[in-house]
Amino acid sequence: LQDKILDYKDDVVKSIQEAVRIKSVEESPLPGMPFGKGPAKALNHFLKLGEKLGFESTNFDNYVGHIDFGEGEETLAILGHVDVVPEGEGWDHDPYGGIIADGKIYGRGTLDDKGPMIMCLYAMKALKDSGVKLNKKIRMILGANEETNWGCMDHYFGTLKMPQPTLAFTPDSSFPVTFAEKGIMQVTMTKKIDVKNISIEGGKAFNSV
Repeated sequence: LQDKILDYKDDVVKSIQEAVRIKSVEESPLPGMPFGKGPAKALNHFLKLGEKLGFESTNFDNYVGHIDFGEGEETLAILGHVDVVPEGEGWDHDPYGGIIADGKIYGRGTLDDKGPMIMCLYAMKALKDSGVKLNKKIRMILGANEETNWGCMDHYFGTLKMPQPTLAFTPDSSFPVTFAEKGIMQVTMTKKIDVKNISIEGGKAFNSV
């Protein structure tokens, strides 16, 4: 499998570039697009890629989608997301260009989390093409609102009552070095002050302060 996955290297790079070129920062909701046009477009892009690679995919109201491979009573879930935090300033290259410079792909989402999810999708294809027999279903779950309020997972596991996986991992950030997350806590702090004209700024998103 280690050798097999290298056969897909060019396709993996191209697929990461294509995904990065979709700006998927949360926007105002639109009909049928609870997190705006960008996240919905990115989600559908991933699901169509999954189908192209030979898997079954399902879109749940543009909140979240999943891509299935194999059968079994137990499920291994790959939990990831297609939305990104705002690009901010100070980029040397277009944050949505996906260009390659100095042997690296530049763009928002290359590490968090489009790149790792593309890698896992092609790892699933390598398993499929190898003909290895699995005793568990592999389900890639793709959220469209992980970076802000987790509305995607609330909809998937809460509203739709989708089954919890038997085991799971999260390919995010410096995957495969990073494979899990502790979560996030959003806190509101208040303090009475007498001074006027105070401005406080901590970043572009809760999780990138």
